[in-house]
Amino acid sequence: MFKSILFLSLSSMTVKNHFGIDFIIEENEIYLDSATAGKLPQSSVKAMSDFYSKHGGGINRGTHKIALYASRSLEQSRSIISKIFFVENSQISFLPSRETAMINTLFSQRFESDDEIISSSLDDHSVITPLLNVNKYFGSKIIFTGIEDEVDLVASLQERINPKTKAIVLSSLTLGIGVLRDWRAITKLAEDNGLFFVLDLSNSIGHTNYDFSDVSPNITISSGNIGALGPYGASFQIVNDKTNNNLHPILIGGGAVVSVNKSDYKLSSSPYKFEPGSLNFAAISGLANSLQLLSNVGFEKIKKHEQNLRKILYDGLKEIKNIEIIEKEGLEFGPILSFFSDEIDSHDIAIILEDLSNIYVRSGALCSHLFMDEIKKESLVQISTHLYNTENDINTVLETLDSIMSEI
Repeated sequence: MFKSILFLSLSSMTVKNHFGIDFIIEENEIYLDSATAGKLPQSSVKAMSDFYSKHGGGINRGTHKIALYASRSLEQSRSIISKIFFVENSQISFLPSRETAMINTLFSQRFESDDEIISSSLDDHSVITPLLNVNKYFGSKIIFTGIEDEVDLVASLQERINPKTKAIVLSSLTLGIGVLRDWRAITKLAEDNGLFFVLDLSNSIGHTNYDFSDVSPNITISSGNIGALGPYGASFQIVNDKTNNNLHPILIGGGAVVSVNKSDYKLSSSPYKFEPGSLNFAAISGLANSLQLLSNVGFEKIKKHEQNLRKILYDGLKEIKNIEIIEKEGLEFGPILSFFSDEIDSHDIAIILEDLSNIYVRSGALCSHLFMDEIKKESLVQISTHLYNTENDINTVLETLDSIMSEI
């Protein structure tokens, strides 16, 4: 019943093919809010449906075929993702969200009141608020770099490192302005200084290649529903081999536990000890399918495509009056671009774009209040692309914006 209803619903929607992948996108829809949530490939929705139509169930809950099917499904997804990032299956673990993974990682480190953690005001709430909780609970001091530091971020980080510094926590691609960071150089800096490095890939995953076979942060975290084009309810983390034995998760329960007595408990080995409670196996199947599709296209091909779109967008916006792009010279940018107008409120621009041309963009503080405070703005308009966007999409945006601004 579930499967027949699902495909009846899908059949009534428009499907667009991009780079050989079918996406559920309406014919006249221009979706440019991928930094909030990516569009799902149709086959990923089918993968989730297949999980439920072929038994479903949960792992470590019995020896019957339903439980065994769920276990096989989970391990297949784990294997797909581990190959994409060139790591071992045991290094990949799944959690409900990147925020859950971030809290679990940070609180597992047992920071003390004299410790310092370096992050950035350019990072979004999913990175910053868990750090602020560490400050609240343990008294550890959070040191923030700013936009001026991004031009030579490694040197700026090095300047802030002292004997009290214990960790660096950053995203690979910042949400508010779209700065693409050199994660390899930051990883080496952390290693050279004996620091714990947590990298959030959520905004850049699916847009560029990541090979962790030789160089790897201690913990890499990613949401499944943003750049990875997976569904809500599934995220994953990659644990560096050197970190594994010294990482003791705070969130435990379910299949992560082997045995319990009245005074203690024993956890499973990696990766299962990081997977508390009941996982969303269907969503994980969809996530693995989406990442496999992106990998098949080729991450460098996707990156080149989006660099071209960004150039067209940037050059076009420069020619439209009453629009100012948020930018800084000397930085590398990913597929995120934000702008504002002193003449029209950002939310109004977003609403007009939708009303006139079915263009969907994000507007507001972009989950980046520290960054907004730094640039002294209350809201921005954000355009974020993925491989399903085209030059025609960008040209339509530019034409519509030019028309809007010409009316002022």
